[in-house]
Amino acid sequence: MLFAFSCVEEENNIGIIVPQPNDTTTHEYMNGIEPEVYVDAGVPISDIYEISILKGDKKEKVVVFQSTCPEYEAGYMNMAENDKFPLDIFKDRTISWVNFSMEGTVTVEVKVISAKISTGSETKVLPSRHRITPATSGNIISFTLSKPGQYSLEVGATGYKNGLIIFANPKETDVPDKNATGTKVLENATKDTLRQIGQSINTLYFDAGLHDIGVYQVPSNIKNIYLKDGAWVYGSLLMAGRPDVKIYGRGVLSSGRLNYRESHCIEAISGSDRIHLEGIVVADPKYFAVRLIGKNNTVKWVKIIGGWVYNCDGIAAYEGSTVSNCFIWANDDAIKIYRNNITWSDIVVWQLNNGGIIQMAWTSSNATNVKISRVDVLHAEWNKPGFNRGLLNCIGNYYRERDDVSGLQKDWVIEDVVTENAVPVVFNITPDNFTPNKIQGLTLKNWNVKMTMDTAFENEIKGKIPANSNIKPEEYFTGFVFDNVVFNGVKLTAANWLIITKTQVENLTNPIFK
Repeated sequence: MLFAFSCVEEENNIGIIVPQPNDTTTHEYMNGIEPEVYVDAGVPISDIYEISILKGDKKEKVVVFQSTCPEYEAGYMNMAENDKFPLDIFKDRTISWVNFSMEGTVTVEVKVISAKISTGSETKVLPSRHRITPATSGNIISFTLSKPGQYSLEVGATGYKNGLIIFANPKETDVPDKNATGTKVLENATKDTLRQIGQSINTLYFDAGLHDIGVYQVPSNIKNIYLKDGAWVYGSLLMAGRPDVKIYGRGVLSSGRLNYRESHCIEAISGSDRIHLEGIVVADPKYFAVRLIGKNNTVKWVKIIGGWVYNCDGIAAYEGSTVSNCFIWANDDAIKIYRNNITWSDIVVWQLNNGGIIQMAWTSSNATNVKISRVDVLHAEWNKPGFNRGLLNCIGNYYRERDDVSGLQKDWVIEDVVTENAVPVVFNITPDNFTPNKIQGLTLKNWNVKMTMDTAFENEIKGKIPANSNIKPEEYFTGFVFDNVVFNGVKLTAANWLIITKTQVENLTNPIFK
């Protein structure tokens, strides 16, 4: 829905354009509601960027949201002592973001309204695989998008510290009928609103505007939860024994008003199979963003943004699941793959100072027949070595929980991986030797990765053998294939790979190089 009105543009103290009544200029807002509605409800709006979208002779404004790293305050919203470390690291950092739908070709016009960003610096639009070249004129940066995706505008060497993410969604084609039998249209919904919904309702339709639902345990009668473009829903969605639930739309689900680690943002457990997530933004996580423990789930065009503390994992979707076209901002493990027959594709990741980007195992995870394609890593901000770091990370039973089942990762293909900026470490495959963990068949194909060398970080691929194990060392890590892997600009071969990557290896059968 678009709103048109007459106004004079006047900046307020947070950088948003606030309409004034005596102008004759017409403005349209793509997010469906006027921006001051968000401001009045306390939704943070960017004080660094303003954005318009141009298509043909039509120009529309779009609301730019902003997440700011909070200051550490012991006990505030249940902040714990270990939150202080990451919050001190990212103090004064922000990430702005915008969310809209498109078809065909559009031009994005970004107006920089803060001295935090110097438009005289080199400007990039990432991922680089899309070959987008921005143009700068004064404080206006513009670029053309020919297809939907998730894009990062980065100005200068440190501009990412107050960065801008563009969530350009495909045109929405699956919109529920507000008047359909069993559909409840919600305006400014609260916890009490949801408690009063009867058993005859199977679809919740969150209309454009503000909602505050707290931690919502989805009841058995609800099968569809739709967040309209312009809907901002504070709260979380939890499913226990609730299969076949669809959560979709172009709205926002925010944990901004929840306490730290009060609730995962979206969780499905206890037989909650075949969960379908599509199109929404998961904002301000204070715990795991998307945790789908059931089977045969689908996650596509989901965007995660604005989590700053530890335990802000990205996406886990268990056996038989497909994840595609997603953006993950994480301060814990981003891409979690712990079960069989899982496919990931077209993923953009921004990793903070904790967690693995592609995590193969935790404890004795078993995952066979896994394919991961087209992963673009914008940043990985690990500031010190640790077991839970690395572009490709395998931990095993690090905490030595009682578990007699061996971990196995078998028949994996990870292809088309790019690091846009040098990362501190690429390989951290170091399962603990408390319980056996084997990798049998791992193909890395068409990688172009960069790593900052000669630091405290070290590449490791080490098969750990438990005490009194009858498994032969050569059975631990076998079937590794490096197929056109370029590391710091050099293609890896059998003759150079240990020299170029400085990888420490144990119990690894010699890889094949193509």
